[in-house]
Amino acid sequence: MIYGLTNSKGGVGKTTIAVHLAAWLTKKKRTVIFIDADPQSSASQWIRELNLPIALEEISDPEKIIHRVAKLAADANDIVIDGPAGLSTTTRAIMLRADKVFLPCGPSILDLRAASKAVALLREAQKSRKGLPKGALIPNKLQKRGRLSREMLGAANKLGIPLLSGLSQRQSFADAAGQAKVVWGMGATSLLASHEMQQLMKEMTRG
Repeated sequence: MIYGLTNSKGGVGKTTIAVHLAAWLTKKKRTVIFIDADPQSSASQWIRELNLPIALEEISDPEKIIHRVAKLAADANDIVIDGPAGLSTTTRAIMLRADKVFLPCGPSILDLRAASKAVALLREAQKSRKGLPKGALIPNKLQKRGRLSREMLGAANKLGIPLLSGLSQRQSFADAAGQAKVVWGMGATSLLASHEMQQLMKEMTRG
C-alpha cells in the first residue's frame, strides 16, 4: 500500500502523522519505506532518530518520485510519502502514485476552504487514474476530541471526501519529534495522545 500525506498549507501536522504511520506499520511487522518528499526534510531526521527498521529515501523531484515509487513498490509492504506543503507538481506526482492520500487540515472553516484546493487536485488524479487514490481529510488540532461543529461537518460533506476522527490539540504531538519518539513510546503523560493517534492509524490503514 502506498500512502501519501499532502496538504495545501503548512503547520497542520502532516509530517507528524506520516512519521507515526510509518512507525505504526513497522510495529505491525510490515516492511516500510519512507519517502521524504518535503524539501525541509524534517521527517528524515525524525525517522533516523527513531531507530526503527524503516528504509528512508529523500526525493523531492516529481519525476523521480513517479519512477522511484514504481520501482520501490516491490521492495516493501508499504510506502509512506511525506509531501511538501502546497499544491506543487510534487504533490501531483504523489497523488498519481499513491493508493491512499490523506489531507491533514486545521479544525476551522478557513482551513477546510484551503483544503478544498487539495481536494480538487485529488479529484483530477482520481479522474486520470479511474478512481485512485482514495482520499480522506484528517482534522487536526481539535479543541474537543472528536467533536466537530455542524458548520465544519457541513463544509466537509460538501467537499465530498471522507472525514477521519482526527487529533486533538495536545502538547505530546508537538513534543514527539524533539524527543525522537512516537507518542505511544512517551510514557504515561502521553496516554491520551497515544490513544488518539493509534485510533487514527487504524482508520488510515483500514480496508
